[in-house]
Amino acid sequence: MPIFEYECRACGNAFEKLVPNAASKVKCDKCNSEEVTKKLSAFSARVAASCGRKSSCPSADTPHCCAGGCKHH
Repeated sequence: MPIFEYECRACGNAFEKLVPNAASKVKCDKCNSEEVTKKLSAFSARVAASCGRKSSCPSADTPHCCAGGCKHH
């Protein structure tokens, strides 16, 4: 089940909700209003580079990343 971020238009409460699917009806945790807006979430991932260092470089397995292409040095 995906987790989505919402903001209530009635009271301004920002909250996350685990829902069966993206089309599920959601109510505000605080005021129980159905006037909620789904927020866009930022996605982040960390991967181990081939040199063994942790990196947020999208191409961490490429040689240029461990050769100074990313700012983890």
